[in-house]
Amino acid sequence: MDIHLECLPCFVKQTLSVLNMVNADDSTREHIMRDVLAELSIINFNQPPPEQAQKIHAMIRDLCGNADPYAVQKHADMELALELYALVEPEVNNAPNPFYAGLQMAIAGNSLDHGVYHDLSYADARAFLEQGLHTEIKGDLEQFRTRIERAETILFLGDNAGEIVFDRFLLRQMQHKEVTYAVRGSAIINDALLSDAREAGIDKLVNNLINNGDNAPGTVLHRCSSEFRRIFDAADLIIAKGQGNYETLSENPANIFFLLKAKCPVVARHIGCDLGNALLHRRS
Repeated sequence: MDIHLECLPCFVKQTLSVLNMVNADDSTREHIMRDVLAELSIINFNQPPPEQAQKIHAMIRDLCGNADPYAVQKHADMELALELYALVEPEVNNAPNPFYAGLQMAIAGNSLDHGVYHDLSYADARAFLEQGLHTEIKGDLEQFRTRIERAETILFLGDNAGEIVFDRFLLRQMQHKEVTYAVRGSAIINDALLSDAREAGIDKLVNNLINNGDNAPGTVLHRCSSEFRRIFDAADLIIAKGQGNYETLSENPANIFFLLKAKCPVVARHIGCDLGNALLHRRS
């Protein structure tokens, strides 16, 4: 999925969001914004949005001298997610269809996205997550279950810190399979890293926990490590969380199911769904 004109204001809002988090003086903040605007003036529209976001956030980190501006926010998201996981776990376990309930919560976790919800508050995040079990999923659930049962090797592409805690509900349903769980290679926005995945307990539910060797807020295959690409190519089934993974892999012919909330009108239009839908989407 390529960049659209509507993506440009989002890049600016992402920049403003980061500048509100870092301890930079007014001169540095102005310098960063001018550099970002200059970068956007020569943007290549024939690339997925996460590739451009990767460039912008690298500029911001370098100019403000902060390797992980979202570190405090990620920690807060992890604490919130672990708190709510404990509260909702009995309800998921006792649901008429625990598989569907687990899938609902895995997708609900995708609301913890500071790349889209630039001013996401604690109250808003909690409300999104608490609504998870009451949200209908758009997609073919039975086809998804069948593909899981047929697959011997599954690659699960994680997304954001906090969100990944709720992936545990779905991973528990696949413990009889050989599952590799992948996160980003280094800090970008609030995307999950290996340390976040271990804190979330992902390593106890999968055969292999890896990073993809890159820090685009998605999966840009040509930038990922050779180990990750080997696992990607060999997987019988790929489960990809979040808009960034959709934006970078939507044209890939692999057997991919995308789990996400449609939070952006450009993504919703590309998929052909309504804004705000909870989606189990497979490339047709």
